[in-house]
Amino acid sequence: MPAVVVATVCKRGSKMKIFREPSQFRNLSLPVVLAVGFFDGVHKGHQALLKSAVERARELIGQAWIMTFDKHPLALLAPYKRPQLLSSTQERLELFETLGIDGVLLIDFTREIAAMEPDDFVRWLCDKEPGCAQRSQLREVRCGHNWTFGKQAAGTPEILEQYGKHFGFGVVVVPYAGFSGVEISSTRIRCAVCEGRVADASQMLGRPYAVSGRVVGGRGVGHRLNLATANIIPDVDLLPAKGVYAVRITLGGEIYGGAANFGVRPTFSDTSPDEIVLETHLFNFNNTLYGKEIKVHFIAFLREEQAFPSAIELMRQVAEDIEQAKEILKKDAPFTTF
Repeated sequence: MPAVVVATVCKRGSKMKIFREPSQFRNLSLPVVLAVGFFDGVHKGHQALLKSAVERARELIGQAWIMTFDKHPLALLAPYKRPQLLSSTQERLELFETLGIDGVLLIDFTREIAAMEPDDFVRWLCDKEPGCAQRSQLREVRCGHNWTFGKQAAGTPEILEQYGKHFGFGVVVVPYAGFSGVEISSTRIRCAVCEGRVADASQMLGRPYAVSGRVVGGRGVGHRLNLATANIIPDVDLLPAKGVYAVRITLGGEIYGGAANFGVRPTFSDTSPDEIVLETHLFNFNNTLYGKEIKVHFIAFLREEQAFPSAIELMRQVAEDIEQAKEILKKDAPFTTF
């Protein structure tokens, strides 16, 4: 039997457990309500499901757990179809903990798991070892209506409910959350981000879409224009549309307003970067940022990136962008994780 890896989220004071093997999960001593899914982005629909699992677990004087995979199944089965992810595994774990989840069964998705028949998968997840008189403490599984499992995604919530009668757990399908009359989904949020509709993405995520990165040295354009900017090259799957945005920046526990340009600086062809850069101007900030990690949260799209005839005309537009961003941030709701 593989060794069980037990860890916690890489954050001081964390109490959320992480198991890598079902064997440890099956031996939990308190009643368990298990939420299942990949939960990319942990959007409002996911949040509703997870919060309901936590509430039910507290009613049972038990624990709320999540079963998820460490990578998107399509990354292994059909890499050319793998979606650009809204969140990394670490970000998902941190968001799970924020919602009050007690533990996560983080499974390494392999071809062996992908080939499991639905009944074998359920038995692998919740049945005790052969000869053990007591079964697991799994009392309830919660999922979305479109969740599938097992070989060729043959398992459905309806099939899971039939297995539950044998293994002693119930199944609850949590209704979807909607935005503008349509179901919220990770796919829909990805489209909004790619098209620059970051305000719509925020409404569906329950928080602004954000990217993180370490501030790197630029090519002096901001200094030339007497406008200090922090340059980062985002190391994320999903990037927003090129353009100018009103943003908020988190740095060392502090939150700053700002305006950001995501693109290639077309006005200055001699200093165009080799790859797309996110240049962010922080309001009321005068310290150096080089080498520091910052997180840029996209609040509103202001305009498309464009080339200007001269630096003077660019600066006029930048001044307007900054004022517009400040006005938007004044009206924006207080910044929270959710």
